Amino acid sequence: MIALGPADPRYPERLLDLPQPPEPLWVDGDVPALRSRTVSIVGTRRMTPYGARVARDLAVACAGAGIVVVSGLAQGVDSAAHAGALEAKGKTIAVIGAGLEAYLAEIRGRRRSLAHAIRANGALVSEFPPDAPAQKWTFLKRNATIAALGEITVVVEAPAGSGALITAAEARRLRRPVYAVPGPIGAGASAGTNALIANRRARALTGGAMLLSAFGVLAGVRPMTDGDDFDARVLDALAASPTDPDALARRLGLPHARLAVVLARLVVRGDVIAAPDGRLARR
Repeated sequence: MIALGPADPRYPERLLDLPQPPEPLWVDGDVPALRSRTVSIVGTRRMTPYGARVARDLAVACAGAGIVVVSGLAQGVDSAAHAGALEAKGKTIAVIGAGLEAYLAEIRGRRRSLAHAIRANGALVSEFPPDAPAQKWTFLKRNATIAALGEITVVVEAPAGSGALITAAEARRLRRPVYAVPGPIGAGASAGTNALIANRRARALTGGAMLLSAFGVLAGVRPMTDGDDFDARVLDALAASPTDPDALARRLGLPHARLAVVLARLVVRGDVIAAPDGRLARR
């Protein structure tokens, strides 16, 4: 772990746009990643399956293009974004709302494993002394740092009052582009993102290709194969919510045997998973 001050040439230049840049910034991991091209992907802790899939897909697309994914390592959308970047064998940066030593001493479960994976394939960073505990005000400052580190900020899912909306507001104040993922009308998890779009405080984001285009990166186009049409139909049907195989077959008008072949391919690819209740869900 090292401490970087604003005068250090390794200090991320984008943080200097903040009224009070972190001094110092504590870093555990890959220091040069802090000065790479970056996207901040944030959202609610109580994400829906739709939010989980979108956060993962956006992170995979960016990481595959060499763009570092920044988020806050909270439960929900943040963790899904970090995991997507790692899945694509890219780099990701987690901005922590506590001192790094204090955080690592308390974190448990999947996020503990995720934190160590991030440290090995990116960096854990904090603007607070290593032993500082998390408090409400530290998370507010953390949100501003996430916004400043990202060239672009994306809000995947955010209910009204979500901390992710604070990150979006900070990005706007810094005159950084802000994108929001539209969600179903009336869905609480998307109330904040839909409001950002409706109030013209964010552009509606339609997918990874659009996000890469905002970075000036052309998304690769894979040649179509015979199975792609069936794959796309199944994935589209599962986009909103999980469903059981019988209902899916009826909805698509596919014989069960044909659907089973498509599902097997999508499961092997990791695009579809089985929920604990037996329903199928899109990742």
